[in-house]
Amino acid sequence: MDLVTVLSALAEPTRMRIVCMLAEFEGERAWKDIDLPIAQSTLSHHLKILRNAGLIQNRTEGTRCFVSLRDQELDGRFPGLLETVLSCRDAH
Repeated sequence: MDLVTVLSALAEPTRMRIVCMLAEFEGERAWKDIDLPIAQSTLSHHLKILRNAGLIQNRTEGTRCFVSLRDQELDGRFPGLLETVLSCRDAH
């Protein structure tokens, strides 16, 4: 997890919305519960970028896939970054 990759992933509005949704939920969320007006393939693409940046993690249970924010790991590596990003989003 490096800062440039994390910030690059967060710079895209749809990915930022996904991170905000996961931050509000505070736990795992099923892919099907991520309610955005985008195709499933587009959602999958954005989740892959967030996962590769180290912002989220996936867990599969049977045929269901769950996603969660790696907020503790992110805060340990970049203290205050997630809080700052989320507060900036709330200001707009």
